[in-house]
Amino acid sequence: MSILYLLKDKRVFLGIGIGMFIATFIMMNVKINVNLSKSEIEKKAREYGMEYKGEHKVIESEVSKETVEDVKK
Repeated sequence: MSILYLLKDKRVFLGIGIGMFIATFIMMNVKINVNLSKSEIEKKAREYGMEYKGEHKVIESEVSKETVEDVKK
């Protein structure tokens, strides 16, 4: 049987339509209420690896400063 033969059958579309209707009905009844404060969001983000720029210590040597000046020229 080919796929085109299956798609011509009206029962397939009826099944898909009924499935979508049931899924929509179930999803309408589910209420997701997530209220997080800014501190809770930051805490979660830090658990996932978030870091601020100011938290990193940058070590610049004379070589890197000279390189930056050469690039600017």
